[in-house]
Amino acid sequence: MKKQNIVLKVENLNFNYTPGSSYILSDVSLEIYKGEFIIIVGPRGEGKSTFLKIISGLILPEEGNVFYDGVNLKGIFKKELMEIHQRTGFVFQDSALISNMNVFNNLALPLRYHEIMPEEKITEEVNKMITIINMENHRFHLPAFLSMGQRKMVALARALITQPETIFYDEPIANLDDNSRNIIVKLMTEAYNKGVTSVVITHEIDKFLGFADRIIEIKDRTIANIKNLKIDRSPETIDQKR
Repeated sequence: MKKQNIVLKVENLNFNYTPGSSYILSDVSLEIYKGEFIIIVGPRGEGKSTFLKIISGLILPEEGNVFYDGVNLKGIFKKELMEIHQRTGFVFQDSALISNMNVFNNLALPLRYHEIMPEEKITEEVNKMITIINMENHRFHLPAFLSMGQRKMVALARALITQPETIFYDEPIANLDDNSRNIIVKLMTEAYNKGVTSVVITHEIDKFLGFADRIIEIKDRTIANIKNLKIDRSPETIDQKR
């Protein structure tokens, strides 16, 4: 059996926000393979969101190592980190849309920032994504005039629009209406089926059990349990699925 491709590797990670204070995360080690759908669960306040931000490169590790596609994020140069961010997407729990930008410009932002693309092409890509999330009548609305579900759909669309190879999701469907939840789950499923590595914090695991690969439980500041949901995770099986 050939070795699976590791996209994320965490080694003996310790983390706290204030030097000298108790660790939020302690001695965490984990490997995530390319194309996997990983669910992260655990009690509130156990560092799940912090962990997601560390492995995505939004917070840089100081103790232990975090590798993305073989590149160590500890001590990484800004240019290298930007290159990794060009290949990944992040859906924040609070959506984190730019408050003074309308829906169109929030979606255009990563294309303007990360891609060398003419404005005409950006307009085409943004309008295509707005249609996918059924928000044609809201393209010029500011986030304050959107429902929670609409804001979360825009946040997901913003993560998807650069066609990333990995997406990190922090509670993507929490407290949403059924319509918004169904659209988001559908888009997440489609991304996964295209081979996008997906790492998801959620308390609504039933929505993803049909296709998720593993459940990672974070408890008492570390990884307490890993449950494999699919018995055959050979690279050959993954390749055939893609």
